[in-house]
Amino acid sequence: MSGDVLALAVRAAGHDGVRPLSEQTVLQARRLPESSASHETGVHLVVRDGAQGPVIGYGHVGTSDPQAPSAELVVDPEQRRRGVGGALLDHVLRRWPQVRLWSHGDLQDARTLYASRGLRVVRELWQMARPLAGEWADLPDHVELPEGFAVRAYRVGADDEAWLAVNARAFADHAEQGRTSLADLQDRQHEPWFDPSGFLVVEDTTEVDPDGRARMAAFHWTKVETDHPETGEVYVVGVDPDYQGRGLGTAVTLLGLQHLRACGVQEATLYVDGDNAPAIATYQRLGFERSAVDVMYAAGDAEA
Repeated sequence: MSGDVLALAVRAAGHDGVRPLSEQTVLQARRLPESSASHETGVHLVVRDGAQGPVIGYGHVGTSDPQAPSAELVVDPEQRRRGVGGALLDHVLRRWPQVRLWSHGDLQDARTLYASRGLRVVRELWQMARPLAGEWADLPDHVELPEGFAVRAYRVGADDEAWLAVNARAFADHAEQGRTSLADLQDRQHEPWFDPSGFLVVEDTTEVDPDGRARMAAFHWTKVETDHPETGEVYVVGVDPDYQGRGLGTAVTLLGLQHLRACGVQEATLYVDGDNAPAIATYQRLGFERSAVDVMYAAGDAEA
């Protein structure tokens, strides 16, 4: 079943020019058992064209968020406007009235469908981009960290627990990132794109534990997908709250961009919440501009 679902997502992405499912949902769909439509990662809804026919519709409802479930839906491009998406959406709304639904790329068909059910936009996730090559790709030749801090590459296994703790603290108010688990981290470490040399860790060399390990203060995890090596992502940048206000966020972001450029990446992208004005301003100062948007829908009385 997982192969059929992922093939559907590929067809939709080729047609729409945007991936219909988030990375987390794709990872969970890969673990989807052949004989079951539910799993500990959430609920998987599959629509087939006939009892044994191809998968023409898919929905994933993540139920781990204590605030409200979130969902993503995708319909085969050749099966649209035949009620498949509406049936999936109606089923989700009946079972989870407070669900929040992602629309990647803010496509017109999704706008029309969600508006027909009285749903409203409650959140925007911006994609921002900047060149890393050519005349507009200005980056400093040297990035100076504050005194007492040093940068190094991530150590798989040895850094996992420390990173999870810093990530949880840095994203305590973030709906998805702050709940990253060890299993989530390890899933990504096994992805073809994972490269620890592009996972930069900033340490406080003045604070060392009895085993000689300096305290992790900030990090920049970059991502370059193997099938799109010309584009790199500012995957996650985080700063421990104890170290915020010292310029580490900007410094480690620039260090990551330098790494991506050294790898031959032509363009850097990132994702940021549309209402996070301070972060957007920082990224704009670093040369990023909005290039796309994902939107989240919910019922009129629901919150983001």
